[in-house]
Amino acid sequence: MSNPPRLLLRLALNILLAGLASLLPSILTAVLTYYAVVYLLHLPFIIVVGLAPLYYIVAKWCFKLFFLALARAQLRPVKEGLHGPGFEDENIRNWLINISLVDAVKYFVGDPPLGQTALRPPLLRLLGAKLGKGISLDDVTDPYLVEMEDGAVAGGRSFIVSHLSRDGKLYLKKVKIGRGALIGVRSTIFPGVEIGEGAVVAAHSLVPMDTKIPPYTLWAGAPAKQVETLRRKETKQ
Repeated sequence: MSNPPRLLLRLALNILLAGLASLLPSILTAVLTYYAVVYLLHLPFIIVVGLAPLYYIVAKWCFKLFFLALARAQLRPVKEGLHGPGFEDENIRNWLINISLVDAVKYFVGDPPLGQTALRPPLLRLLGAKLGKGISLDDVTDPYLVEMEDGAVAGGRSFIVSHLSRDGKLYLKKVKIGRGALIGVRSTIFPGVEIGEGAVVAAHSLVPMDTKIPPYTLWAGAPAKQVETLRRKETKQ
């Protein structure tokens, strides 16, 4: 029987490596500041000391960036479908590593970074998500199992889930959201869901796994069901 991956050890090593890597830029910043203040500007040394918050900020953000780079490099490939039970299944082991890395990135880097929702898509792209232009989204469990086309929007507090426990096994499946589709606030999208172009999922809805939502339709409820057909937007020639 295979042992589970050593997630805590991996996390500790990543923190250590990112911490060590962030020391050099912060020390270099302090040295350059000292040289500029004391030798070039001929100001008191106390100013160098007073700029300590600057060195902290440099170290903090270098740590975040180094940690993100380490996590991105360690993401493992996983196959869609039912996996397990047991750690003998390579997909189970890889998924556990991936989910721990993604959660650690959200904690250390921020979700979203600096509290700015506009920075969430670039972060998720680095973690494997395939995102088009002009998209917006909130919480995602497995970025590498999410695809969103241009102009798609998942509202605030929406939750895109790409893994579930099914019959005692782990079920992994991509969530695909078409061009211009809209997911309302506080809605939950389960694995395998495909939302067609221009479709709308109403707020507070729950879309069951493997549901296929046709283009330009409105779905609502828990579980979500089709409510009506929407009028297609005419494109100007």
